[in-house]
Amino acid sequence: MTILRPQLMTALAALVLLAGCSSGPATRFYTLAPVAEAPPVAAKDAAPRAARPVTLVITDLRLPPYLDRPQIVTRGSDNRLQMSELEQWGGNLRDDMTRVLTENLGRQLPGDRVLAAPFQIAVQPDYRVEVDVQRFEREANGPVRLAARWWITRGADGALLASPEASFTGPAAGAGDYDALVGAMSTVFGELARAIVDSIRARAGSGS
Repeated sequence: MTILRPQLMTALAALVLLAGCSSGPATRFYTLAPVAEAPPVAAKDAAPRAARPVTLVITDLRLPPYLDRPQIVTRGSDNRLQMSELEQWGGNLRDDMTRVLTENLGRQLPGDRVLAAPFQIAVQPDYRVEVDVQRFEREANGPVRLAARWWITRGADGALLASPEASFTGPAAGAGDYDALVGAMSTVFGELARAIVDSIRARAGSGS
């Protein structure tokens, strides 16, 4: 009869555990993508744009605690949240959303400058934008829903110019299809950028 030493038994147990872990399903990681398209380029003989370029700074983007996590969140019902351990964000979701919002706004405001705080250059922005995301997930019946409020303040004196809120519904994504889900989330997040741009242009047009 062969008696295994404790050290050898521990090593064998570790190998068995490692083999079991390596054969399990792999975690998949996702990121949002910018989708907002720039307006069409004006013809060569068209009149130049009258409005001067503006500088816009995204000062903050906030998420509810249930979204501020690595796992991608969906809704099983109005009151039940589902968090996938195998489908996760490839980085910090808040940082990713700030990056994508900056790029989406930049595409919609060609010629203007869009920055996200903090930044290293000295600049006096024309407008500051603060965003509060209230919901951003797939509903139980399939569509993606984004609910948010944003504040636009004047850069010179911090005066509040607008504080709209809106809800956006994106394409439906089937349960378990996370490629389609994240694509739909990117699409609906682009709608938020367009709404913010409309708010900025309304302020600029009124001379605020």
